[in-house]
Amino acid sequence: MRPDTKRLLPEFLAYLAQSPYGRSYFLSVGHKTTNLACINSTKLKDFPVPLANLNDQRRISSLLEKLDQQIECYQREQGALNSLFENALKGLMLGEIRLGSREAEQ
Repeated sequence: MRPDTKRLLPEFLAYLAQSPYGRSYFLSVGHKTTNLACINSTKLKDFPVPLANLNDQRRISSLLEKLDQQIECYQREQGALNSLFENALKGLMLGEIRLGSREAEQ
């Protein structure tokens, strides 16, 4: 799908297609076969795109990209914290890490 970039930015279209609005449309018009979903070019072209002006599209796309980057950062942090927790729990269970009597009382 290649939009007319004088009217619609590709990154804006991509975010719109991935949004609940876009997913709802594509799920409603797509054909589902075993482990494969497909959509014909007519239905793809019929996707109703609410057009904002190009400056608004840029700002919206930029904000969504920053949010995606922030989410990715938080997911990496969460993964690191989960790994730390799992390693600490494993060390405690295997007796590799011992709590002193002072820590055990608290």
